[in-house]
Amino acid sequence: MLDDLARQAGTSARNVRAFQTLGLLPRPHLVGRTGLYGTDHLERLRAILRLQGEGFSLASIAVLFRALEEGLTLEQVVCVGGPQGVPAFDDDELFSGWPSLRKGQLLSVVPSNILVLPAA
Repeated sequence: MLDDLARQAGTSARNVRAFQTLGLLPRPHLVGRTGLYGTDHLERLRAILRLQGEGFSLASIAVLFRALEEGLTLEQVVCVGGPQGVPAFDDDELFSGWPSLRKGQLLSVVPSNILVLPAA
């Protein structure tokens, strides 16, 4: 149940509902009028809370989860890799599902206290 999930993760039921509304956390499996949450919900909720604690915004977390679901690597998400740091993929193809994101803007997904870029 919702309250149990929230308690196990150390958050509030209100936060759980907000994460569901934002698409960060899947809805529960319904049995009649009772919502059942599994270990996958708890793991995802703990990941959201951990990433928030590290400074990631909810929008950034959504981008990371979407990339995970689409099988993208971290290198592809933050646009590193390939010769001289040039992404080894086609921007138009990679970002076709993310119209608001383009190369260069993706580094904003990672908080500056997490990502340390080499000095120029």
